[in-house]
Amino acid sequence: MWPFRKNRPAGGSDDALEIIDQAIDFAAERWRYFSRSVVLAPDPGLRDRIGVFARSIEQSLHARFPPLTAAPEEVILLIIAKGVEQAGQIARQDIERALGILLPP
Repeated sequence: MWPFRKNRPAGGSDDALEIIDQAIDFAAERWRYFSRSVVLAPDPGLRDRIGVFARSIEQSLHARFPPLTAAPEEVILLIIAKGVEQAGQIARQDIERALGILLPP
């Protein structure tokens, strides 16, 4: 999923790059739960919904994946955005437009 991994040496340490796919899966699972159980009124835009979700998941993400505590905020945002995309409820283009970013393939 993350093309920059190809250049990493074999047997690398347990860092954020090695757990990023697991973190995205975790974020996708949590987004599905969040979408079903958290009601935001009045209906905020997608950017605000993802922002509320990001604040609610960040501590859990760091606790479950300790190497991410040293990751820049941009990496956490990408993990969360990819998780929202992977959950399959919102189109990639809508996520990119709402957050003003381009998601990696």
